[in-house]
Amino acid sequence: MSFVIELLSDISPTTFRVHPRGTKCQRIHLAKPLPSVNGSTFSKGKAMALDQVRTTQMQLGQAGASRHVTAFSPPGIAVEAAKYPVLMAGVLASTEPSEYLSIFDHPESWMGLDKEAIMSMRRRLYRFTVPIDARAMEPSNFVEALQTIALSVSPVAIEVETANLPPRDLYPLRGQLPASSTVEISSLEIMSEPEISRVAKRITELDIPASEAAWKLLDYDYSLDQVARLMSVGLLGRLDSRRLVPTRGAYKAVIDAYISRCFMELTDKSVSSSYRIGISEIHGENFTVFAQPGKPRVDYFKIERTQRGFNRDVSLEGVKNVTIDSKTSIFADHARFSAYADLVKQKESAQVSIFHYARNNNNSVLGPWLVRAGVCAAFESDQVNLDTKENALTVLDSLLSPDISVWTKEESILDSFGGSLRTVENSSLLSRL
Repeated sequence: MSFVIELLSDISPTTFRVHPRGTKCQRIHLAKPLPSVNGSTFSKGKAMALDQVRTTQMQLGQAGASRHVTAFSPPGIAVEAAKYPVLMAGVLASTEPSEYLSIFDHPESWMGLDKEAIMSMRRRLYRFTVPIDARAMEPSNFVEALQTIALSVSPVAIEVETANLPPRDLYPLRGQLPASSTVEISSLEIMSEPEISRVAKRITELDIPASEAAWKLLDYDYSLDQVARLMSVGLLGRLDSRRLVPTRGAYKAVIDAYISRCFMELTDKSVSSSYRIGISEIHGENFTVFAQPGKPRVDYFKIERTQRGFNRDVSLEGVKNVTIDSKTSIFADHARFSAYADLVKQKESAQVSIFHYARNNNNSVLGPWLVRAGVCAAFESDQVNLDTKENALTVLDSLLSPDISVWTKEESILDSFGGSLRTVENSSLLSRL
């Protein structure tokens, strides 16, 4: 609907007559002249005489009305970078209730689900976001609500106020799981009683370094996703220096802290006396893990099939000046998390090589979770255990996918992957490549 506003400038600069076009007018008074009302814009028209009072006619477009929306969070949180110190922090939530909502943001429950089911779940999770000052932790009411949701171990009902609820779609989030469209909100209210874990609540109240808090939570079998969620909303670390961080950065910090802790735990453990090979396939991608006696170290090798052929990349632990793209770096972090978790579980020291064949570019939307899950599945598979390196390399040659000739095509495997393949160097396998 359009309105006619008549400014009675000879009476008062803040007195107007307002009426929908074609109806009688109604006089209103404003405290001061405004260029807009509730975000509606005025377009100046021509001056005209009306009862010998000079008026100005303007057109007022209809203001966008906000609406209250009820949504349901698994729970899930997404904090994304903007222009620091401002971050876009939000709740992942679906506007449709579901009996399976609790697994929408719990990847540990996804094994056995097909890719379309996972994509469908993530597509239903809107990102209800608000700008947050990460350093000042303001506005505090939003921060407190996000922290409460992050602490919950069961789904949470929320009510948000927004001017627009866009169609659902699926967007990749760098270093994270994908989610649906972003929805800017002006209010957030928790409508249900969150089920707060007493263990997590107690640990988040401790005035200890974030790395130590992360260790404690992981020791209590909290998942990497849960711990990263708590860190991203500023619930871990020294009390006087806590702040929100992008979720992607929170994952990196938690993984680094966990690997440092694993090094300490593995220092006094015996070195593995056997060679282990495990394989897995998840959503069309192949993972092969090869563990051999040695100090704890995890190298990640990746081949990605593209329309132009194969792209090769590598992340070598402890080796500097190896140029890798950010995607490979993130994938390697998550692969190492699963590998070190297995070494700690086995209570033994070993050198691990991870071979990842990414043959489906469409899987990249799933982010690094796919790598973490694939490596974990390879370690949990019926592994082949061998007592000599020669036998292990022979079996690796037969099990590796794609064939090892693809991994070393046109160049030696040393040159092809940044200068080193420590697990198989000086072996009879390399000598015939």
